[in-house]
Amino acid sequence: MTAGPGLRARTTVELHDLRVAGAAMLAGALLLPALPGPDGLPCPLRSLTGIPCPLCGMTTSVTAAAHFHIGAAMAANPAGLVAVVMAVGLLVARRRRAVDVPAWLLPAGLVVMWLWELARFGAI
Repeated sequence: MTAGPGLRARTTVELHDLRVAGAAMLAGALLLPALPGPDGLPCPLRSLTGIPCPLCGMTTSVTAAAHFHIGAAMAANPAGLVAVVMAVGLLVARRRRAVDVPAWLLPAGLVVMWLWELARFGAI
């Protein structure tokens, strides 16, 4: 992480591992509907407390986005659509090996995702 005052701190993200994870995520999303069995595991936080976690709906959202059901993806969790777009972008644009991002981006993204889920489930 690059030190800097306040919101100027940045971190370098190596893209190789994100490409591998993105490819695995896309493959899983394409194959998931063909697999026998239940639709997935319930969210442990929501099951125990009734409060959804920031990632609630991500599997549904990513699977819907991978099958071009954009409305269903947005309804389940808009971050899933963002994850699919980023994964495809990383796989297409293979020139870059790393990228500098603001250090606050991940925590802020999780806060926004959690607020979305809390509003979606009527907790706020």
